[in-house]
Amino acid sequence: MNTTNPLNKYFRQPSIYMRLPSQGRHYPQGSLEMPENSELPVYPMTVRDEIMNRTPDALFNGDSVVALIESCVPNIKNAWAVPSVDMDAILIAIKIATYGKDLEINGLCTHCKEYSDYTIDLNKQLAQFGRSDYSLPSKIGQFTIAFRPLSYKEINETSQEQFTEQKVMNILPESKMSDKEKLQQINELLVKITDGTIITLTKSIESIRTDDVIVNDEQQIKEFLDNCSSTVFTAIKNAAIEKRSAGTLKPLNLTCSHCNKIYEQNLTLDASNFFGPSS
Repeated sequence: MNTTNPLNKYFRQPSIYMRLPSQGRHYPQGSLEMPENSELPVYPMTVRDEIMNRTPDALFNGDSVVALIESCVPNIKNAWAVPSVDMDAILIAIKIATYGKDLEINGLCTHCKEYSDYTIDLNKQLAQFGRSDYSLPSKIGQFTIAFRPLSYKEINETSQEQFTEQKVMNILPESKMSDKEKLQQINELLVKITDGTIITLTKSIESIRTDDVIVNDEQQIKEFLDNCSSTVFTAIKNAAIEKRSAGTLKPLNLTCSHCNKIYEQNLTLDASNFFGPSS
């Protein structure tokens, strides 16, 4: 008996092909099938994908983004492992594959404070991503530091923690606690935020080399970051941010329709509204 669905020739097909800014590096074994030409097929979203991206809980915990990537870019077998430098490019490619290259946005002019409507060419945004190269270490004083991009799982965990901390910070002024209790809560929260920053930076470091030793133990690297000078810490943090820049969207340069002045606005890839059709 022939079980082949006669409608399978009408199933969705790849709409575009993309190259990863990471060039396929930093993926654990089995999490990515890289084609010989290094171009990944990107499929349009299904109705299941669209429904998932309207589910608040799935958006918050990252499940919907993971399911979306694995559905639309099937060569990625484990989207939790996607390195940070690839995320924005992948999400833009999925948007283009599903709804086309034009994205309607609303911009607020920083000069005259008036809103204007714009049409953004997402193909141009996708083309701006450079190749991210973490193979070259950064020299900071006597230290040679090899960085690595965070995975989407690590990014999502950090984002959830930051969301919770910000929520607590926002409700403190309205709480019925005494000023002393509020101050104590704020101090504890600031310590927690600082610890979170150190942990995130620790995860971004693959190794630290000096003249006589190479350290790649995560706990030892964290202990070093806890105890190094603020100058050294800031230099390391800035170097990590610079490494991520190749996989980060540059701000848009928009011309206000009211005062004709140019201003910058970030293009935010918020899955809760970015993956709806352009209006």
